[in-house]
Amino acid sequence: MKLFNRIILITLFLLGLIYLTWPGPRLISDFPPLPNSLQSDEPGDTYQNPNNAAFFSDLRRPDVISYYQNEFSYLNIFGIQIPPLRSNHPPEEAFIYVRDQVPSTYLEQLSYPLRDSLFINGFEPFDEQGKHYREGATEIYVKDGFYKTKTTLRYFGSSISSRLLIYILIWGSGYLIFKLSKKAITEA
Repeated sequence: MKLFNRIILITLFLLGLIYLTWPGPRLISDFPPLPNSLQSDEPGDTYQNPNNAAFFSDLRRPDVISYYQNEFSYLNIFGIQIPPLRSNHPPEEAFIYVRDQVPSTYLEQLSYPLRDSLFINGFEPFDEQGKHYREGATEIYVKDGFYKTKTTLRYFGSSISSRLLIYILIWGSGYLIFKLSKKAITEA
């Protein structure tokens, strides 16, 4: 039975190593722009904030999230597609995760634990029926055109060395906790 347990632990450890070293995006430029969109060159949307990009388009939240969920689903290990985790955050937190002074009506996060995260901040001044989300909302006018939404992306990546260091520390801590609890049980 001990041998079987060791084989399972070694297999899990090796699968974790494959997961953490699998190639993925490194920069925000590795993600394609939204279809039929105009890339923003407003202050704060370009070089001022690294790994940040913004697009004006007519795509609503479900289409934007679906598009980037497909683009961010890059982990395909041994033919098994591993989708990213999806988290919904209050739009008020956009200044923390995306950038300061960014307008927001929704904020979602796609992430692979211990690897990287993509924050998708959307600003939609009007809902699908044309009602204002906020008092005083106006249409988005950029470069001789009107757009329904502005989507701002922020990518947080990590280096392989930092991933592996954290991973080894997690396994080491788990091993020490197991040994200590085993010792505590036998002494009790």
